[in-house]
Amino acid sequence: MNDQEILSDIQDALTWDVRVDARNISVGVENGVVTLNGTVDTYAQKLDASQIVSRIKGVTDVVNNLIVRPAIIRSDEEIRQDIDGALRRDVLVDETNIMVEVSNGIAILNGSVATIAEKNAAESDAWLTPGITDVINNIVVTPAVARMDQEIEEDVRAGLARDTRIDMRNIDIEVVDAVVYLRGVVEDFTQKWIASDIAWWTPGVRDVINKLTVRAAA
Repeated sequence: MNDQEILSDIQDALTWDVRVDARNISVGVENGVVTLNGTVDTYAQKLDASQIVSRIKGVTDVVNNLIVRPAIIRSDEEIRQDIDGALRRDVLVDETNIMVEVSNGIAILNGSVATIAEKNAAESDAWLTPGITDVINNIVVTPAVARMDQEIEEDVRAGLARDTRIDMRNIDIEVVDAVVYLRGVVEDFTQKWIASDIAWWTPGVRDVINKLTVRAAA
């Protein structure tokens, strides 16, 4: 697909997806790399826009420059209290060691959790809070049980092999100090973020560095 065809498909997808108000979003495409500019009402819409675009055939990467301008302005303290409440209610999160700060609508998360999945869940709770303009996730992952790098690598490899959505023949996996590095080539941008998701949910992982390249850009 050429850039113009990709652009047309993206504009249609953003226009018809009820999760996003695309009236103030501009889209640029160059060699399959999509750049989003403009404004949205919520941080959730900003992330949804990236997800919608990443599913379009021919997209090799997404640069999300969208600025969040909430329709309703709330105080930092109100936002902080709501995030604290969301963390307490979330069964995926142990909020005991998480500290939340909010400055000018930007949530800053500090502390430690046992898994990357828990770190991501805490971030999700933050960006779903009304009034948020950005989220900075400084939470450190400290696995409850330390595992050998080889064990982690084997589990990540097995997870990728089981998932029918991924062709892992050209994916290289390396684990150093519980950090997973994904390198190689995949067929589309969706496979790239699915691979990250599988690695995130592997026990013992502290972080995931995804350097996979989409074939169209290789």
